[in-house]
Amino acid sequence: MVSTFSRCVVALFIAALSGLSIAAEITVRADRDHIRVDESFQLIFEVQGGDSGDPDFNELQQNFDVLSRSQSSSVRIINGNMDRQQQWQVTVMAKQAGQMLVPPVRFGNAFSKPLTLTINKANAVDPDAGKADMFLEVALNPESAYVQSQVVYTVRFFRAVQINGASMHEPQINGAEALIEKMGDDKTYETRRNNRRYIVVERNYAVFPQQSGRITIGPVQLDAQVVVASRNMFDPFGQNTRTQRLQSEAIELDVKPIPASMQGQAWLPATELSLTEHWSGDEFIVGEPVTRTLTLKAEGVTAAQLPPMHRESRDFKSYPDQPRLNDRYSSGGASASRQEKIALIPTAAGEFVLPAIEVNWWNTQTNRLETARIDERRIQVKPGTQSSSSAAPAAPLPAATAQAVAPQETVTANAPAQIITEQDAGLWPWLSAALGLGWLLTALTWWNSRRHRQSLPAAKHAATRADSKAIKQACLANDANKTHQALLDWARAIWPEAPPTNLAALAAHLAASSHPLHAEFDSLQRSLYGAAPADWRGSELWQQLEPLLKTAQKQQQTAHRRSKSGLNEKNLLLPLYP
Repeated sequence: MVSTFSRCVVALFIAALSGLSIAAEITVRADRDHIRVDESFQLIFEVQGGDSGDPDFNELQQNFDVLSRSQSSSVRIINGNMDRQQQWQVTVMAKQAGQMLVPPVRFGNAFSKPLTLTINKANAVDPDAGKADMFLEVALNPESAYVQSQVVYTVRFFRAVQINGASMHEPQINGAEALIEKMGDDKTYETRRNNRRYIVVERNYAVFPQQSGRITIGPVQLDAQVVVASRNMFDPFGQNTRTQRLQSEAIELDVKPIPASMQGQAWLPATELSLTEHWSGDEFIVGEPVTRTLTLKAEGVTAAQLPPMHRESRDFKSYPDQPRLNDRYSSGGASASRQEKIALIPTAAGEFVLPAIEVNWWNTQTNRLETARIDERRIQVKPGTQSSSSAAPAAPLPAATAQAVAPQETVTANAPAQIITEQDAGLWPWLSAALGLGWLLTALTWWNSRRHRQSLPAAKHAATRADSKAIKQACLANDANKTHQALLDWARAIWPEAPPTNLAALAAHLAASSHPLHAEFDSLQRSLYGAAPADWRGSELWQQLEPLLKTAQKQQQTAHRRSKSGLNEKNLLLPLYP
């Protein structure tokens, strides 16, 4: 009796342990960030691993109306291990505005984590909105922004009828320069206007105005194929449609100039920004490289706006890699990152200090200047390892001498004499001929590609000289816009892999921060983006630019000559990166 009871207890204990080991991990999220009380949205439950069982969504009905639900699953096998993932999509509509709690939902023996959502109030009721079968709405967030900062432009297409498809033209900026990028995928949900049910398709764009003042975003046009007749007995799969064209209202945006307190500084408007570093090792030894990785991440900007971070140090040899720039557009807006990898080689033993790194940026949410900073770092460098043998090592033999001596070292006095007899050559002559022909073809291919590479820099130098001439003409003509464009064209010709996209980045490529060129670029920016542009004189800018342009072009030509002679820096520095 006791033995049977003990076996039962052990079996229950093992079952409990096995249940814990396969417990599922459940996460929940909403399909978009901005939700109104009169709009449907999706709650997405993802179940990772384990045996979750069927969910119980009754708890959701306390704060939400459950409209529909669907389920999908996938199985992956990696290195013999099976990974199962399930996803439940529940379409709901909030019962009221405010902070709404998505309670834990039970999946067998596991529960999802609670989630708090912000539900906004419904839009003001338009008397005509509930009468039309289809209509468009547009909105800006925020309605006033700084130059080069992000503005979210939203287009919503409402329909209460069946359609066979629709096409929409991209928004156009009238009378001003601006960058426009689509953000993420379109969102589809339901809403009610004047007690009429509508299906809504929402599309968001990130707009970056490039000059201050009042700009206009023109009307958006949409053509929809509306179904006007259902299937008939002669063509059960056919539908009669008509094309209906919709047009939104034009909308205006107030673009503020760069604040007076930021004049003369790099302008970086963002909603969030972070600066981090990572080292490939903690020990520093003379002559041995250590890689430092700097990462700058920001929200509400593009990667082209992010400035360089690396600062030179006289105590280390620095070999920076090409920066990695990444842009991402999602429903929350634009986000960007810039990553720089630098191989640092200590030149002497002792204690040294790497200077602090600072990136100033303008917080568009708090309207104030902030600074991201990596503090200075004290580094203790150890001496390089040397041989402890008292005898000086023999100098290495040249390769040709080593090959000549090597066969003689293998001959001994007692070695038997070798008898060489003439034999049939067999396959070897043919194999040697094939190898020789292959070598000849390889040499011809290399010679042809070398001729092609030599012709490219000549065309590049000609384009650079033409752009430099255009800069001079625009400066002496006091034309700020043409000067700005000519400078960026010249920069793209000099640094095609990662060209500077604004004046601040170009100044960082050309000169140190204390150089008077920064003051001239600041004067040019005030003329381009200021609230009241003043008369701009370009002669001073050209006086500062001319020697710097010539120096940059000479460096480019020197790099080309070094690549022709086999001294390609990129190939030399590649082994330094771990």
